[in-house]
Amino acid sequence: MLSVGGVSATAASAGSQAAISTLLDELLTASPSIASYDRASFTHWIDADGDGCDTRNEVLILESQTAVTLGAGCSISNGSWLSYYDGATWTNPSDVDVDHMVPLGEAWKSGASAWTSSQRQAFANDLGLDVSLEAVTDNVNSSKGDRDPGAWLPPLSNVHCQYATNWVLVKYRWNLAVDSNERAALQSIIAGTCASTIVTVPEKAGTPTVPASVERLWGVDRYATAIAIAGQYAAGVDALYVATGTNYPDALSAAPAAAAQGSPLLLTDPSSLPLSVEQEIRRLAPALIVVVGGPGAISSTVYDKLATLAPAIRRDSGVDRYQTSYAINQAAFPSGASTAFIATGSNFPDALSASAAAGSMGAPVILVNGAAASVDTATRNLITELGVTNVKIAGGISVVSAGMETSLSGITGVTSVVRHSGIDRYTTSSAISRASFISAPTVYFAVGTGFADALAGAALAGLNNSPLYVVPTNCVPSYVLTDLQALGTRQRVLLGGSSVLGAGVEALTPCDSSTPPPPPPPPVSPANPGDTKNCGDFGTWQEAQAWFNTYYPYYGDVARLDFDNDLIACQSLPGHP
Repeated sequence: MLSVGGVSATAASAGSQAAISTLLDELLTASPSIASYDRASFTHWIDADGDGCDTRNEVLILESQTAVTLGAGCSISNGSWLSYYDGATWTNPSDVDVDHMVPLGEAWKSGASAWTSSQRQAFANDLGLDVSLEAVTDNVNSSKGDRDPGAWLPPLSNVHCQYATNWVLVKYRWNLAVDSNERAALQSIIAGTCASTIVTVPEKAGTPTVPASVERLWGVDRYATAIAIAGQYAAGVDALYVATGTNYPDALSAAPAAAAQGSPLLLTDPSSLPLSVEQEIRRLAPALIVVVGGPGAISSTVYDKLATLAPAIRRDSGVDRYQTSYAINQAAFPSGASTAFIATGSNFPDALSASAAAGSMGAPVILVNGAAASVDTATRNLITELGVTNVKIAGGISVVSAGMETSLSGITGVTSVVRHSGIDRYTTSSAISRASFISAPTVYFAVGTGFADALAGAALAGLNNSPLYVVPTNCVPSYVLTDLQALGTRQRVLLGGSSVLGAGVEALTPCDSSTPPPPPPPPVSPANPGDTKNCGDFGTWQEAQAWFNTYYPYYGDVARLDFDNDLIACQSLPGHP
């Protein structure tokens, strides 16, 4: 069934050739069913053709490497069976189990709980796909149990590609879903060892697709929510990104960088590593921890603690959020990237949606001072260094200026600059997702008024080739509902608890209007205060930033509080980001 070579990524019909990664992409991501499982729900080892041999014996006859000895009632006394899971060969059939490639319990959780009895019987006795049932060493099969590839793989590492491929073929044939952790494990195996594997597309078995479902990933606070999201990753990740949970800029570039490497993103308090975060890091067992931001974002104390939890660690940081974004992207994309997203570093909603979209296509998100008249030298150099030809701007001219767009078009090698924007954060999120995804069986929702829960979620959405929509707290805009229908969405993942995304989002309750309400009238211009303040006049950074935000839109940095032109005032004061 397997061959090696090139093939179109377009979904193929039964009997045609397709990359196994294409069939994996077509599997729905859904939470496991919690319906009570009983193995007796699957009638197995039947004599479907009436020849006296049940399904188990049919498989033993088909897979024996020598002619078997048949006795009365189709009893088998000897043969030769190679168990590819462990490389062992057996001549006594009592040493061999006939394994359901996708175990019955796993099938139940993945969609079979909604099947008819006859459909479950057909699955349990499927001789129509030669990889559905495998003769394997009995104790190895026992060790597998009902576990998916995120929790169990054959002892022989050189057959993991074959195992993952067969698993996807069976799930595809029977319209079974995968959960997030299972998908991540399969993607890692396929991308790492068998990206060029071509298969004959199996005939569908006629079972229904998994019903639309809602999954909520959340915890008691932002750190616990990030842990719940990281729980969707199998242990043994190549890398783990860690960002501060008290501000957003560093994680906005880290999320697509993590997605490109199949890596989770966790949050920490700047001055101390929460015990729950440490425990999750130990479970993930990363080969490398990437600390995002300088000592002001994540202290040396936390860095030193993290260094004890992985064989290797590094810090990606710069003098400000823009230089940190540069450092993250330079390290995460050593082979370059043909596409890059540009987003403002002074707010989070546009960049959150861009992070998921960028992660799905292996592209970086580069943060810029969107109010600047042109692109800065460091960003220009990074775009050239990465070999970017297509630039996508996240947001309108109020967040990334028209002058910035013009100067991006002038960078050598850039052939396309496209802006994805709307009249507010919600329409911009929709515009980014519509432009970036042709289909999306699964979408992620995050609240548009806060950043904490969505930071880690953007990395997971990108990894799973899924869009992330920012939405209001308790409703979903009608144009987003239209998007979901066009994308073929059946699974929704809500990032955060019910106080963040309420029952209205869970139930897809439309917001009052199909278009967002008109913006409020502009405020009356305050009087120009002139150069009457300096940083010493404020007790905290928050006070200085509030004063700066009041006058900057009308008179610019009239008091010269923003020393490095990053729209952050008085960074020497306590409390600065």
